[in-house]
Amino acid sequence: MACIGGDKLTKDRIRANKVFSANLVNRSMLPLADYLGNTEGYSPEKMDIPIEIERGAVLEVPVLRDSPWVFELEVQRAIPLDDGEVFLCKIRNTLVDRELREESVSIEERLSKADPVAWVGGEEYFAFKAEALGKAGDWKDRFRKEK
Repeated sequence: MACIGGDKLTKDRIRANKVFSANLVNRSMLPLADYLGNTEGYSPEKMDIPIEIERGAVLEVPVLRDSPWVFELEVQRAIPLDDGEVFLCKIRNTLVDRELREESVSIEERLSKADPVAWVGGEEYFAFKAEALGKAGDWKDRFRKEK
């Protein structure tokens, strides 16, 4: 699922093509991601920068070469909102750096190597701390006990 608000060239292209990529942004990519996310997409000068883009392996979508984790997405349904749109998607392919697929390395270590960052609104970006919180399925019993 992706939600995009306001008038954006990216949203126009997703509507027209019904496919897009979601690229995990890590700390080293943050300057590029910040530039792309905060520069007007309708401006022809926006892409006059050194940026390494490849085509997706399954879909005709651009992917950022430096992204350690990329989803190639196909829109199944679009839900309009007041100032935005929610796109419900099918994951058609996932591209993952080789070192992040190494099963002999713990998930915490692989997540640390990926070094993802997020923007959750406001003015700040945040890094993630790779900390295991429990196994899938364990939480349902805790929820029941708290009720």
